[in-house]
Amino acid sequence: MQNLYGRGKASAITPRHAATLAVAAVMSGQSLNQAIPSLEDRIEDSERGFFRDLTLGSCRWYFRLNALTKMLLKNPFPEEDQDLHALMIVGLYQLVIQGKAPHAAVHATVDVCEEMGKGYAKPVINACLRRYGREYEGLLPPLEDNPVTATSHPKWLVKMLTKAWPEQWPQILEANNERGPLCLRVNQRHVSRDEYLGRLQEAGIEATAGEHSRSAIYLEASCDVTTLPGFADGDVSVQDEAAQLAAQILAPADGECVLDACAAPGGKSAHLLESAEIRLMAVDADEARLERVHENLERLRLSADIARVDMCSDESWWEDYCGDEPGFDAILLDVPCSATGVIRRHPDIRMLRRREDIAQLVAVQADILERAWQMLKPGGRLLYATCSVLPQENSEQIVRFVDVHPDATLVTLDNDWGIACNAGRQLFPTPRGHDGFYYALLHKTADNNC
Repeated sequence: MQNLYGRGKASAITPRHAATLAVAAVMSGQSLNQAIPSLEDRIEDSERGFFRDLTLGSCRWYFRLNALTKMLLKNPFPEEDQDLHALMIVGLYQLVIQGKAPHAAVHATVDVCEEMGKGYAKPVINACLRRYGREYEGLLPPLEDNPVTATSHPKWLVKMLTKAWPEQWPQILEANNERGPLCLRVNQRHVSRDEYLGRLQEAGIEATAGEHSRSAIYLEASCDVTTLPGFADGDVSVQDEAAQLAAQILAPADGECVLDACAAPGGKSAHLLESAEIRLMAVDADEARLERVHENLERLRLSADIARVDMCSDESWWEDYCGDEPGFDAILLDVPCSATGVIRRHPDIRMLRRREDIAQLVAVQADILERAWQMLKPGGRLLYATCSVLPQENSEQIVRFVDVHPDATLVTLDNDWGIACNAGRQLFPTPRGHDGFYYALLHKTADNNC
């Protein structure tokens, strides 16, 4: 694969050029988390917001813009010029979605060809973008006839959602195309939510309390969170409201020994530690992502035992951790999943995820759940969580597990959020509200012969 990052990290590039390289990287199978950091380092600080908007927006509307690109191009770009295809996506995003004036957006986009060392493509890019400006009234209506191009989601996901959620799927797809709001979690060991709302008001920052999490606050506008009152002192953290429900449901009690089994990047670990005086073991299979756990807990001045652990391994590392009696009092199991509930925050998911991934993920989840169950003390509780909206990973997974484990009792979550499934509760992404999440709480009976 060609080097998508230019000749050197130190060389400065324009936001449109950087966005093109990022989109091309995703088209080649990389995630935005992999592509963005090195590119962002090469952009002026004042232009990073524009770069991120171009990049995330182009991925969010990729399926719609890709269809338009194919309509406008007489011949597709060859394999070695897929970055030019990405440039067309970025150019059309500015015209179709951002609504920028064609004379400015087209000129600036065409100039990127020179920056990429592909000046020969300037006439093609210029002609296609200007053709869109002339013919858009005839080009756009056919896109509305196909749910893939109308909603900009892959066909397999549209089919799965329409089957799983015949009433809710249009709202799910619509919410996926919105930008997720900035949600804070108040550290109530430091300050109450009402007190912190007052501090925000004094600072001239508009905010409202969350509806479901007792710690959630939504900001009316995004900002540099490091400038928020008390951020450096650990008074608040950034965390979606649906994710905050994990600590609220598991409800750790003082003195308990708790496992966060797939902990990175550490937001839920921190919330558990803010909720009670517990002994916490936070583990994850990804060494690099565990650094985020260390960083988050350090900023919040919280302490946990952090270790790289593959939950799919057969190691008995956990047996002596909690003392004489093996096992944990409570386990948070936020398993690897399709992340179909957080597409609006990670729009590259819709480009990278494949239908065949779901069965593989379900198998991994079942394996981790089985192993975690062995780590739970009789009388303990396990909270199974995903940021997925697919029943295969959620309620169907839990029903199968309970059916073959007589010592597993499903605890009814009698809450006012989400909808009740045949096992657990499902939240869908909500405009100006929480992400999509799933929770099921299991209790391990003390009598294993029941």
